[in-house]
Amino acid sequence: MSKAENSSGTQPGEVKLGRSMGLTGGIALVVGGIIGMGIYALIAGIGARSGSALWLAFTLGIIISVIGVIPLIQIASTIPRAGAGYLFTSRLTNPFWGSLASYWAVVGGACSICFVSIGLSGYVAAYLPPWGIDKQLEIGILSLIIPAIFFLLYLFRLRLANWLQIIMVVQLILALGLYAIAGSFQPQHPLQFSVNLPQGTGGLIMAMILCYSTCMGFQVIAEMGEEIKSPRKNIPLSLVIGGLIVLGIYILVGTVFISSVPYNFDAIKAMKAPLMDTAAQFLSPGLVAFVSLGALTAALTSLNAGAIALPRELLAQARDELIPAGIGKVSRRTLTPIRAVGIFFLLVLVLLLLQFVGFDIDFYAVMAAVGILLMTVVVAIAAVRLPNKYPEQYKVAYFKISKPWLIVIAVVAVVTSLAFVALALLDYKNTGMVVGIFGGLTLLIIIYYFVRVSWLKKKGVNWKERTSKITGFGE
Repeated sequence: MSKAENSSGTQPGEVKLGRSMGLTGGIALVVGGIIGMGIYALIAGIGARSGSALWLAFTLGIIISVIGVIPLIQIASTIPRAGAGYLFTSRLTNPFWGSLASYWAVVGGACSICFVSIGLSGYVAAYLPPWGIDKQLEIGILSLIIPAIFFLLYLFRLRLANWLQIIMVVQLILALGLYAIAGSFQPQHPLQFSVNLPQGTGGLIMAMILCYSTCMGFQVIAEMGEEIKSPRKNIPLSLVIGGLIVLGIYILVGTVFISSVPYNFDAIKAMKAPLMDTAAQFLSPGLVAFVSLGALTAALTSLNAGAIALPRELLAQARDELIPAGIGKVSRRTLTPIRAVGIFFLLVLVLLLLQFVGFDIDFYAVMAAVGILLMTVVVAIAAVRLPNKYPEQYKVAYFKISKPWLIVIAVVAVVTSLAFVALALLDYKNTGMVVGIFGGLTLLIIIYYFVRVSWLKKKGVNWKERTSKITGFGE
């Protein structure tokens, strides 16, 4: 082996990641990671398709999303480590699938941040004075500046980004909570909960798909296993509490919205600022502005959550030297893998440049969905092997599902994730471009994997032995 390794697979003298995130920070990561600008932008489309059965669409969407992430959380609460996609899949199946899952997560997450950055830039640009340049170019420039600012934030300890996440999530919850509570007491517009489907079953299914797209983000907490205090307990608790908060907000906000407007499919679907337009019926202009500010913090919390978590995939690969080990070096000053963070943000910036050659915001949304969902498929399959591969850790896990149920949930997760990948591709006008780019990237990843592993073996690395160890640091 090229370097001496201890029995846990970590390198002698390796700096531990700072374990600075508690339960509150974990909940904020989950809530902020899930509630992006989607609730502000997609609520009209969801309401138009589901009508007063909107509550049902959101409930089904979140249930399906949670089912998809349960296998990942089962592993994360059993063996909490950084870089869930790579580490868990490589140890439970093999490093090849771990590498694919990891890169799919990284590409999908980077595209998600691009999507948020462009959407947020469009929102901000609408309030800026004219600069004398094309509005689309202005949005493009702003979309490059936003992730650059966040990278500067990560040059400090994770604690700063964590506290910023908590503060922004509090504002977001207050903004949406204000809308939901004030709107619930409109005597002229009582809340409507029903199972009537104005657009039929097909309308409900499409609404559910849109709801599902607003519920992706549960996965980020699993990436942070080594930076969360008492992770075996706090990872599942963060997901349960955070998920219930999201479900409550989505159902109440959605029901207030759909109850505040006369049902007309075309009129509702055409609304550009649905929450702000309806909030004006029962809130003062100052409070409407506060709710509007929530769109900004929603985008920022989603961006922050992904940017905090996903570079840990590169850290996990670097620990096996599947990418150069120096990329995973943990800074003694910040106690974070700052080089991995830098490379991740560089990828984001490169992807953002594609918008200047004609790639639209929908391209990033579809790429994000495909990457994250394919990673979910691979991890779900890997999770089935957990009870047999690591029986002792599984036995004492804080969150534990029996193996038969784990198999059932994994099958449902695989089927639903692949179905949503197909729907995302079919719904996009340039499906061939997404398939070509994603397929090309996957091919490059496969080629790189075999070339790199061959090089490591020639260097004297016992690849099988190295990838049999759980790297990183436990509680």
